[in-house]
Amino acid sequence: MSYPITLAVTNNKGGTGKTTTSLNLGAALARRGFKVLLIDLDSQCNLGLAAGCRQAPHHIGQLLLGEATWEQTLVKGETVDLLPSSRTLLSYEHQLNMEPDSGYLLREQLEGRSYDYVVIDCPPSLGALTFGALGAASWFVVPMQGENFAYVGLDEILQCVAKVRRRLNPDIQLAGILMNKFDLRTKFGQTVYGKLTSNNTIRLFKHSIRQDVSLMECTAFGQSVFDYAPSSRGAQDFDGVCEEFLQLTTATATRS
Repeated sequence: MSYPITLAVTNNKGGTGKTTTSLNLGAALARRGFKVLLIDLDSQCNLGLAAGCRQAPHHIGQLLLGEATWEQTLVKGETVDLLPSSRTLLSYEHQLNMEPDSGYLLREQLEGRSYDYVVIDCPPSLGALTFGALGAASWFVVPMQGENFAYVGLDEILQCVAKVRRRLNPDIQLAGILMNKFDLRTKFGQTVYGKLTSNNTIRLFKHSIRQDVSLMECTAFGQSVFDYAPSSRGAQDFDGVCEEFLQLTTATATRS
């Protein structure tokens, strides 16, 4: 059975750019002609709002627990489709914790779906929803800012992925650490960057996401940066990240 290339965008710290990355990387893939699905697993619903979905009758938690069908939950868009979240998603996460083999539920929903790429915006935690996303993912990316405790948080994520790899999904791979608004003029930024570059087990994206007001403004209008400001630095940066990701997935598929 076919299975789309699935990318989990994760960091157990909030405010690192997960939603911005999910939206604009998904949009960059769609601009290249791929069929793309976005999944919002954060109860703040930021990805859905950023994608222009203000309200949906059903959400991903209901889909995972069998309270809604795929057809009832899916929100079709002009360029990308969306499985939306809900403010009540945390209560569903508690129920998922009690489900046997809950880590496989999202993966089972994606099997046989006619998408080229799925991009999952994970919550800022390492609970059942994030485990399910990593269990379903071919790849994961960690957006990171050069702040205090950033490297400590990365270590926790990598330990979580190692556990997922042993128990659920032996094939998941790190697409890369994505430096987002990384200020190398600060001592923290220099320290974190030094640790990342000295660790040969960690892949860094060559492109980083620079500070750009367009990336903040576009989400308020329910648009990707490519629709809102196609000539902006943000659009250029995410286009470069997308190209790197495609080269990575293509090279891996060729080797296998």
